[in-house]
Amino acid sequence: MVYLKGNQDIKGGIVLEMEKKILEFALKMEGEARDFYLNAKNKVNDPMAKSLVNYLADWELSHCNFIQDQLKKIESAGKWDPAAATEMDEESAREFLRKPWIEGELQSSLASSVSDISLLRMALALERDFNNFYKKAAEKIDNTDGKKVLNMLANWEAEHMSIIDSQLQQMHKDFMTEMGFEPF
Repeated sequence: MVYLKGNQDIKGGIVLEMEKKILEFALKMEGEARDFYLNAKNKVNDPMAKSLVNYLADWELSHCNFIQDQLKKIESAGKWDPAAATEMDEESAREFLRKPWIEGELQSSLASSVSDISLLRMALALERDFNNFYKKAAEKIDNTDGKKVLNMLANWEAEHMSIIDSQLQQMHKDFMTEMGFEPF
């Protein structure tokens, strides 16, 4: 890959070294998150938490592919491509995750709930960090399309946070119901 420092034209577009570094860092973050989720799916007991972790691993791979495409477009055309969005259908995932809670199909033990809740809390923190990173990165660059791409990624991470939080709230509620009291 050949990137130029500063504000140098490449095929009509402007590439800044900071933008390249942002995307490279994002690609590394998203790849590590995917590894975390792939490892976590073997530790999760609750069927819905396991499904969520599988979705999260797939979403992170989707983000990696999207970021790699952005890096390639910057290299070849010298510009970002916000129209190349490839985020997976999160509404389908949300509906899939909602269904068993509505139908009351799930039963999980206290012991598995505690470890699954802890793992999902880590996932929520991870997604929150990504959301913050993308928002701050968007503030730091001048490129309008770059801002759109980074804000799009931030929004995707915010949706992940919302889905994880919903799952956590339901698991916590079920855990408290099984215990018969709120311990904290």
